[in-house]
Amino acid sequence: MKQSFLREVGLEFCSPKDFEEKTVTLRDGRNALLWVDRITGHGVLDRQYWTESEYYLEQYRNEHSSILGSKTDNVDNLRISKALNERQFNTFSELISPATRYLEVGCSFGGILNLVAALNPAEIRAVEPSEEDCSFVRRNCNKAEIINDSFENADLPENYFDIVVAIEVLEHTVSPLAFLKKCAALLNYNGVIHLEVPNLHDVLLSHYIDTSYERFFYHKGHIHYFTPASLEKLASLAGFEGRVSSFLMYRFFNHVHWAQNSMPQKSAEIALYDPAPARTDTDAGRAINDFYSSVSEQYEQLINKHMLGDCLLYQGRKKYVQL
Repeated sequence: MKQSFLREVGLEFCSPKDFEEKTVTLRDGRNALLWVDRITGHGVLDRQYWTESEYYLEQYRNEHSSILGSKTDNVDNLRISKALNERQFNTFSELISPATRYLEVGCSFGGILNLVAALNPAEIRAVEPSEEDCSFVRRNCNKAEIINDSFENADLPENYFDIVVAIEVLEHTVSPLAFLKKCAALLNYNGVIHLEVPNLHDVLLSHYIDTSYERFFYHKGHIHYFTPASLEKLASLAGFEGRVSSFLMYRFFNHVHWAQNSMPQKSAEIALYDPAPARTDTDAGRAINDFYSSVSEQYEQLINKHMLGDCLLYQGRKKYVQL
C-alpha cells in the first residue's frame, strides 16, 4: 500500500501501515485484492481490478439488471424497483418543498427522480453517464434537466442546490472525498447531502455462516466498500455534519433464501418483495400474509438497529464556514 494510492482514492487521511490485504472473490469469479483499513474498516479494491470509465456507458446495465443473467429494459426496471424506490425516496422526501432546487447524481432509469418530480420542486437536475438511461428519463420526466456526463465533468452552478442525492453511486467513484467536496461546493448555505452506499458490515457478509454471499457482494464495479466510521469520516472531511444510518434493501425472505440455498434469487422482482403465499379470500389466509409481512418488518428493525443493513445512509448538512 503506497501513500500515492491513498491520495488517488481519497483516503490520504489514512496511514498506509494501517491497511491489511484481504483476498476476496468478485462476482465474475475472479479472486481479487481488497485493502482494508484497520481503523475505519473501509475497504478499497486494488487498482488492477478496476473497470474503465466506459464500462458505465452500456456494459454496466447489461451485467447488472433486475434479472440475473439478462438485460432488463428500463420499463421493467422502473416497475420492478417501484417499491424499493419509494422506500428510498421516503428517507429524504420531507426535505423536498416547492422551493427546493434538487440535484441527483446517477439517476439511472429515474425511479427516484419521478417521485421527486411529483412533489413539484422549483428545479430538478440530474447527472447520468448512460446515454440510454438519459434518453429514457427525458421521455418519462420532462420536469427534469438531464445531463449526460460524468459528475466529475458536469458543469453545475456552485452554492446553488438545496439538496444533492446520490443513491448507490459513491462506491463507483475513484475518490469519494473528491466527489463529496464537489457536492459541498454545489450546495448552498445549509444545503443537504443524502447518500446511499453498500455496507461492508452487511449482515449476510458479516454474521451469516456458509452462504457464499461474499462471491455476490464484491464486484468489479465497486472500488470502495464503506463502514459507518469511514462514511462519516469522509463526509466530515468534505465539509458536512450529519449521521449514518442503516437501510435494508433486500429483506427477510431474501436472507432466508441465502441461508438455505447459498445463492441469490433469480430476480429482483422476487428478492425485493415480501411473499404473500396464502389465499386472500379467507380470514386465515389474510392473517398468514400479514404474519409474513410482520416478520419481515421486525427483521428489518433488528438489522437496522445493529447497523447491519446491506446499505448505509448518510444525511448531513453543509458546514457553515466563518470567513
